[in-house]
Amino acid sequence: MELREIIHFPQIGTRLPIHVHPRVAEAEALLAEYVAGHPVLNRYAAKIRQDQSARLVCLWAPQSAGMERILTAAKYVMITYLIDDMIDEGWTEMGAKEMVAGLKRVIAQQKRPETLVEETLADIINPFLDGLGRTFRSRINAALGDWIDSRTTGCAAQETHRMTDEEFLAWRVSDVGYEANIGIAEYAVRCDVSGHEEALRSLKVKAVEHVLVVNDVYSYRREMAKGCADAGILTLWMRRDGISLQRAVYRACELVRALEAEYVAMERELVSREPGMAAYAEALRMLFQGNLAVHASGTRYNGAGFRGNLLRGAWVRLDPDITSVIAYDPGSEGVGEPVPLPPRRAASFCRAR
Repeated sequence: MELREIIHFPQIGTRLPIHVHPRVAEAEALLAEYVAGHPVLNRYAAKIRQDQSARLVCLWAPQSAGMERILTAAKYVMITYLIDDMIDEGWTEMGAKEMVAGLKRVIAQQKRPETLVEETLADIINPFLDGLGRTFRSRINAALGDWIDSRTTGCAAQETHRMTDEEFLAWRVSDVGYEANIGIAEYAVRCDVSGHEEALRSLKVKAVEHVLVVNDVYSYRREMAKGCADAGILTLWMRRDGISLQRAVYRACELVRALEAEYVAMERELVSREPGMAAYAEALRMLFQGNLAVHASGTRYNGAGFRGNLLRGAWVRLDPDITSVIAYDPGSEGVGEPVPLPPRRAASFCRAR
């Protein structure tokens, strides 16, 4: 489907500060070096560079995170992006769809890797999952397996345009989005939150809703170009409510701001009751703020030649090949580029593994 509309994005960006780990350039260089020397991944070096996995991780990793941990998480994000694209585009080089069942069994540790692709998957995912602890590992294994199944068998809801907003968000959160994003946050701050699930559930869900709505907005051009935009909130509103793409974008911006305000209020109330949870609540907030920054100023969703920054309001040309910024809206200036992290607060209920 052709898509060359010019759409106005008002400032969808957070008014909260967005921080980036001070060693972001080093992380990007080390990940690029790893990919260049890898027998499977090196042929996708340009695509991996465009996906900016290391930068995404550095947007949510606390200042105390060491480079080894940052790289492990960046490799995990990188490989999930590749699996996602492999399924969408049928990349025979990474593994044809008939091989995906084998990848799922490798993730669940039900079989030993038998191919270079499976070995790559195991070498990247296992260290990340090991860092989460046994209980969370089993949860995220199951979530990854369910995600692969739904993506390859077409089990995603076919009547999403009949859902209410609440039903749609609940469906999206129940997908791999919840466990995968929460896993990233827990890995970042080395938190053991066992026994706190009931107290933290509503906070986690709100953070993941923010992540998913932002993804639906900024991935729309990319997914339309690939013919798979049906399961996004913009499409839901256009089909169900008969509104234009522009009006759907405005509505999404309003929803993101509302989710952010709800999260901040919930975080404040939770921390007042449980001060030891402050570091974890902050990690979740850094996760969704970092997700916003990489979507709005990165190249995975906006094209390899993208040089704009949609954290600020702008008119953009949506094109199958690139999202081009036409002009910034001076009335919706946002936070701009991320800034270096401040010193980490002391005192936390999180225990290093």
